[in-house]
Parts: sequence; C-alpha cells; structure tokens
Amino acid sequence: MQQMLSKVKTLEKFIQKHGEDAFISNTIAKMLEYKLQKYDEKIKRLNRDLKRFERVYKKDSSIFFKEFKKGRLGDNMDFVEWSSLYQMCNRLLEERTEFESMK
Repeated sequence: MQQMLSKVKTLEKFIQKHGEDAFISNTIAKMLEYKLQKYDEKIKRLNRDLKRFERVYKKDSSIFFKEFKKGRLGDNMDFVEWSSLYQMCNRLLEERTEFESMK
C-alpha cells in the first residue's frame, strides 16, 4: 500500500507543478468508474445469493438478520451463511457509498 500511496503523491506533485494532464485525468476517471463497477458486480452477486435464502425461508434478509442476531433462530449452517452474506453485502454497500462520496 505504501508504494501505491507514494505513486499517488508523486502524481499529485507533478500535477501541482505542471497543471492538469488530460490523459492522466481520463485514466483516473476510468479507474474510479472501474472500481465502482467492481463494487456493483460484487453487490449484485451477493444480492442474488441473499434472494435465494429469502425465497427458501420466505423472509426478508434484514428481518432475518435482526432475529438471527437476537439468537432466535439457532445456528443452522444456512443461517450462518445467510448472516455472513448479509453482512458482506452491507459492508460493500457502505464502502461503495463512501468511495462514491469521495469522487
């Protein structure tokens, strides 16, 4: 990570000294869009998996998770997996929102 931060700082110094470069600007914009696209792909995949559990157990994931956290559902392996998927999806949604707000 330090190498990447060093490169970003070098790029920042270059831009401050020589002004904006269209190629660099376009490249950075494409990289940011790529990162958002990857977040969207992962979130879509997790949502697909969550929907499978919701169909099987006829329960919305948010309701399931509240009940699971309170210990009302036991430790069935399906429930452990469902809980993990739900938490991963929410974490990615938060990261994506944070990332997008920094753009």
